[in-house]
Amino acid sequence: MGIWRTSILAAGVLAGCSTLIIDSVEQLRENNKRNIAQLAIGTPRAQVEKLMGDASAGGKVGDILFGRLQYLEVKNPQRVERVTGPDGAAYDVLFYYTDLKARDDKITDDELTPLVFRGHELAGIGYGFLARLSPKYRGLQ
Repeated sequence: MGIWRTSILAAGVLAGCSTLIIDSVEQLRENNKRNIAQLAIGTPRAQVEKLMGDASAGGKVGDILFGRLQYLEVKNPQRVERVTGPDGAAYDVLFYYTDLKARDDKITDDELTPLVFRGHELAGIGYGFLARLSPKYRGLQ
């Protein structure tokens, strides 16, 4: 009977501390926003990728503790795409998770920030820039 009481007490204490723990997905999202704010157009891609890192979050045992169930797994970059601009040039787009619109275990385009590279340099940031290159992103400006 003593083990059950100890287990219940431990669970209660841990549950009370759950507000002190930042969930890993939220932490990655905030880091991405902070890092993107430091970027300047013309920054070499290698430098941007180093700053942004290749971290991942969610979907692991540590994210399940304290009722913070994260089926969602986020990684840096979340998605990579190549688009051809109206000038005929190829642009690489790296999408980073920066915003939470709905807690629905899905990451939608409006929750990502695109970093657009032409050659080996950062050419633009955000959907405003990307929409000028690819019509499919015009609704996300």
